[in-house]
Amino acid sequence: MAVLLRLAYDGTGFHGFARQTGPGGAVRTVQGELERALSRLYKQELLTRGASRTDAGVHARGQLVAFDPPFEIPPRGLLLGLAAQLPRDMVALAAWAADSPDAVPLNPRFHNLGKRYRYRIRVTSLRDPLTERYEWHLPRPLALEPMRAGAQRLIGEHDFAGFRARDCQAKTTVRRLRSIEIGVHTLAQIDPLAWDTGRIEAPDEPAVVEIDVCGDAFLKNMVRILVGTLCAVGRGQLDLARLDELLREGDRARAGPTAPARGLTLIEVLWPRELGGRWSQLDPARRPELATAPIPRDFSR
Repeated sequence: MAVLLRLAYDGTGFHGFARQTGPGGAVRTVQGELERALSRLYKQELLTRGASRTDAGVHARGQLVAFDPPFEIPPRGLLLGLAAQLPRDMVALAAWAADSPDAVPLNPRFHNLGKRYRYRIRVTSLRDPLTERYEWHLPRPLALEPMRAGAQRLIGEHDFAGFRARDCQAKTTVRRLRSIEIGVHTLAQIDPLAWDTGRIEAPDEPAVVEIDVCGDAFLKNMVRILVGTLCAVGRGQLDLARLDELLREGDRARAGPTAPARGLTLIEVLWPRELGGRWSQLDPARRPELATAPIPRDFSR
């Protein structure tokens, strides 16, 4: 039986999730820090299996990690023990045990039903020093309706060869996006001082745009390139016909820029209810059905 952990972390100080070694030795990664903390708790070396290999600078609210414990520690004790061992920019929020549904060890990378990412963009004239580590500052208005129309073209199963990093080594570039939702916060919704005299933007003007992307699996940098491309549509730099051509031709040079890593957060790994998650397994051609309550939204549409 494996133990599953749900992690949250600020990706700013990490070289991504996966353990790795640089020219000077091991570099700081989320997986490396977690495995060191677990090894101290269990008094022996332990290895983990993560759901998403988030890039350097990408954050997580719902990363899922599995490991095989040599003995049982109750969930509360495990979480409090990890809280004492882990650095301040990461935390284990939940822990539970689950059996693998097949003959291979339980692995969040292969047993999940999909992932949901959120990208945050600040569109005010001035940056916010309190949130800039978690958002892309684009100090120009974005036309949301063309962006939403472009997003609809991307939903479904397509060859996303034009939406991957040049060094991506995936065997196939066909992926299926379940949904792309684009919402907005006004200045008044995020700033209690929005009505102060002398502000550049009015309280009811858009201040933050959030793009939620849910899919079965993703190519390297795929979400960030999708976001950069949709922003190019919203700024009038790329039209919808060109977006259709990009999907057909798979030419990365015709897509928008790769949005900065800091604006991206892994919100949730869709985990089957029978393995302790909240999602029901349905036919692969359909969207998983939420087993309990709907995903809460934190922006108005």
